[in-house]
Amino acid sequence: MSEQQFNIPIQTIELSDEINSSDEMEETQQTERRIHHRKNVDQDWFDEYIWLEAEEINEETFIFCKICRNRNGISRLAKGTNIFRLDRIKSHQNTKEHKESELMLFDSDQSESSRDNIEQSDKEKLSIILLMRNTYFCSKQNISLTTYPDLCNLISLQIENNIGDEVYTLKPASLEKPAKFKSKYGSYTNHKAAFDFLDSITSVIKKSLFEELDSSTYWSIMIDESNSIDNDKYLAIVGKYIINNIPYMRYLGMINLESAVAENIYNQVLSFCVSNGISYHKIIHFGSDGASNMIGNKSGVATRLKKINPFMSSIHCISHRLHLAGKDASDEVEYFQQYEKIL
Repeated sequence: MSEQQFNIPIQTIELSDEINSSDEMEETQQTERRIHHRKNVDQDWFDEYIWLEAEEINEETFIFCKICRNRNGISRLAKGTNIFRLDRIKSHQNTKEHKESELMLFDSDQSESSRDNIEQSDKEKLSIILLMRNTYFCSKQNISLTTYPDLCNLISLQIENNIGDEVYTLKPASLEKPAKFKSKYGSYTNHKAAFDFLDSITSVIKKSLFEELDSSTYWSIMIDESNSIDNDKYLAIVGKYIINNIPYMRYLGMINLESAVAENIYNQVLSFCVSNGISYHKIIHFGSDGASNMIGNKSGVATRLKKINPFMSSIHCISHRLHLAGKDASDEVEYFQQYEKIL
């Protein structure tokens, strides 16, 4: 009995040890399964996280965050890791280092985009200035604006071929087909755009001119009527003023007249002054061709202006006087009488 009593516990102890060891092995295997590492990177991660990249170092793959690495980050993904776990990628995305890197990247992209926009705007502005200079050149040289497109093409060819102070030889003749014409929509190189440029240039010059004239203490006005080829009546206006003790004479504009009566001319002159921001109260002198509608004592333009400024003086233009004197003198010369008949 004693041997059997002793043998039974021994077997029981050995069986319990086997059970405990098997439980420990199962726990170890479960633990190993939980910490199992990927051998390859999931390619979908790169589509979902655009800042994630991979690199090969000593035939081993590492993944890293490129924006944090560019900022010399100290996190594990900034330096690179060979542990391919999605939870670590997600946790890195929420770190302070990564958020600051994304913010700085956004700011740099915005500044670069704005810088590109500014450069593009400057190029377009210089192009428009060049075209406006072409228009101004044609106007100053009394060249028809129909030649404006050809002038623009000439200058663009010079720019494309870098023609400067250096001497260039002509290219040899070739039988190559010319390149197809490419439409340049919005290039402003047609004559209609030239007229728009001319209107813009004129408005700026007129504004500067009238501001300068109005800054003078007093100014003089000279007007003269003229008929166009289709018999329309116009009134040319010239102003004379002093700035810093220097006299200036400027052509101010042309007015279309419905009639040449004194009242209409007077009203048109006042309307011209008001619309261009110049004071007709400062008119100190009036010059005209000496016609009755201009210097009539009762209702002439000069008489009406003197009611606004009693100190205003009026004069019959010396050139018109010379013309009348020459005409009267020619009546006494038979040669000029025959000359007028022929004309």
